[in-house]
Amino acid sequence: MDTPRSSGPTATGNSTKLASPPQISRVNGCSPPRNAFQIVSWTVFLTLSLAIFGIFIPFLSHVWKYIAYVVAGGIFFFHLIFHLIACCIDPADPNVRLKKDYSQPMPIFDRSKHAHVIQNHYCHLCKVTVTKKAKHCIACNKCVSGFDHHCKLLNNCVGSRNYWFFFSTVASAVAGLLCVIAILLYVLIQYILNPWVLRTDPKYADVRSANTWLLFLPLFPVKVTTQMVVVIGAAVFLLDLLGLLLLGQLLLFHIYLKVKKMTTLDYLTQTHEEEERSKCQAERKGPSVQMGEGFLQQREGDGAPGSSAQGVKSKKSLLMPNCLCHLSAPVYPDGGSSAQEADDAPSPSSC
Repeated sequence: MDTPRSSGPTATGNSTKLASPPQISRVNGCSPPRNAFQIVSWTVFLTLSLAIFGIFIPFLSHVWKYIAYVVAGGIFFFHLIFHLIACCIDPADPNVRLKKDYSQPMPIFDRSKHAHVIQNHYCHLCKVTVTKKAKHCIACNKCVSGFDHHCKLLNNCVGSRNYWFFFSTVASAVAGLLCVIAILLYVLIQYILNPWVLRTDPKYADVRSANTWLLFLPLFPVKVTTQMVVVIGAAVFLLDLLGLLLLGQLLLFHIYLKVKKMTTLDYLTQTHEEEERSKCQAERKGPSVQMGEGFLQQREGDGAPGSSAQGVKSKKSLLMPNCLCHLSAPVYPDGGSSAQEADDAPSPSSC
């Protein structure tokens, strides 16, 4: 699991040991501490923007150049807007935003006083009554309305207030990556068929060598060799392809969740319950039943009790992208798990 959570206690024997010192609740994705995945996402965005608008679109002929600037520029612009909104919105429960002073440290949850962090829709840490679907996110240390997951790329919780901005961020990112690949492939095909089509800019009038290319046209022309352009193009293509595979999987996963009318938390909870149910059923089998099924299990490649649970897990893992977004173990409201049980819940690692 992750580092110790300040809002969750740890139990030793019959005594209750309080968790680490209180911390300040995070307002949004701009609040410290910074996340490495957030820094990487902005670095990739700026790198692809510089490469596509400064290097490869200027290679296109006049008509295609303007079309590419408009289409790619629009997609990148909307992605930037959606990303900033999803990151900067405070997804906390309305009562938390109304009554909470974010400058004050959070209290430490004491299990000896309360069995659950949220009981009867009242959070003992935020000290407010919260909505039915609110969960207390450990990473942000506050109750989030309509909690879905805690996203490392945004460094912010995704809840009912910013879910569609998060979804639009992922969708626009996938569209932008597809646009980058289309431009790279067009440049590659034109270079193979007729490289002079890529040298229509007036500044090429002073270039005598066919092995010399100009980057960052028209403002800051820089002369480079064909080999350098190939290296840059290959690096951008691989980076773009990696991002497309990861974000494409994430987008398909959330489309699947919307079709099923589930949240990421619902999906993980259901998966965890199915795994536990399968394990319990396997453990209930007596030695005679296991011996009778031994030959069949070996032929099926199972080989041990509990293999059905592994089967459930493997099927579910095909849908759940265990990269890009990290689900901080929330504390369920009344009727759900306790804080300690929430720590034991499945938590997908960052993509």
